[in-house]
Amino acid sequence: MKGAIHLASASPRRKLLLEQMGLRCTVIGVDVDEPMDQTWYALDLAKNLSERKMIACLNQRPELRDDAWILTADTLIVLGDEKIGKAYNREDAARILNLLQGRTHQVITAFSIYSPRSRTYVTEHESTDVTFSSMDSMEIDDYLDTGEWIGVAGAYRIQEQGGKYVSSLNGTYYNVMGLPINLIYGILRLLNFGN
Repeated sequence: MKGAIHLASASPRRKLLLEQMGLRCTVIGVDVDEPMDQTWYALDLAKNLSERKMIACLNQRPELRDDAWILTADTLIVLGDEKIGKAYNREDAARILNLLQGRTHQVITAFSIYSPRSRTYVTEHESTDVTFSSMDSMEIDDYLDTGEWIGVAGAYRIQEQGGKYVSSLNGTYYNVMGLPINLIYGILRLLNFGN
């Protein structure tokens, strides 16, 4: 797949994944609140956050509406009834890892793709179940020292040192990294991206 897409996300992993798909990727900044409203269903919350980013992007960068393909995304973790986003600080990251260790959680990534042809966007999602090994307090402390917890949902990165604590995965690995690239590829094909 060839073509250019604007990524409204500061995530270097998402940029890398789009480039792995063969896309030229331009990162654009979007200023938007990301409230982690615990009263919403997790899937609805993830979709809402992705769409909020898209609406903010189109409002803040109206010059992109006519000819730019745009992608926004939001990833969150679900453990029982709790929705977990990015850790606020090291203490919060330790709390999250203590919750996840020895248990299975769900990673939901919702994404929105804007087509300049139709001047509208579609929103989809992918879910993956991830089971963590048990971690003792020293392992959690050592992992926090890596800094990988900063800026990622669930306070871990599966593609880096965090992967050694993942005992099983049911679903798409790339979804846990931040973008379900196979699903995105299929939607871009349906939207005639690059033609």
